[in-house]
Amino acid sequence: MKTLFLVLFLSLVMPSCKKIDLFQDDELSLSRQDYTGNQLRIDGYYYFNYTNSSIDYIDVYFLYRNGIILYGFSGLSSELPDLEESYKDGTFYNQAKSIKFLWGIHQIEGSSIKFERWYPSEKPYKAYVREGEIINDTIFTITESYRMKNGKKSEVESKNEVYHFREFSPKPDSTNSFIQ
Repeated sequence: MKTLFLVLFLSLVMPSCKKIDLFQDDELSLSRQDYTGNQLRIDGYYYFNYTNSSIDYIDVYFLYRNGIILYGFSGLSSELPDLEESYKDGTFYNQAKSIKFLWGIHQIEGSSIKFERWYPSEKPYKAYVREGEIINDTIFTITESYRMKNGKKSEVESKNEVYHFREFSPKPDSTNSFIQ
């Protein structure tokens, strides 16, 4: 009897939870569109160096012509040579293609850049937009981060991140099952 009650209760509650998105990852608010411009080079990756407690860290992003962005790494700067080897030999992509929070969308319009991706946390994953300005074809800055909820910005944070370009080949494939 308890089992029957539990099954009945869950069958009534779960559909309503789905309707109010309690257990669903955020939808990306940006739409994927091909990047046909030349404001930024895309024949490599962009990286942001920062220091925390006197330790050097780096974040890496790959931008693709099809509007996809791939989060390539966040960790110790000294680990980058090993990571580059995993980009070249396909090891990174073989793991990344099944990890949702590494993927996202970028949009470049004029001198503005935006990208949005899911961020690792407890499920459901939250999507954040990072927005900034293009300085030249090898440098851009991110000045703001926020979530889009019901068409409005929330959780807005100021940022001061300068990303630099590094020519690199071959880039990991941009094919993934999360963004069509």
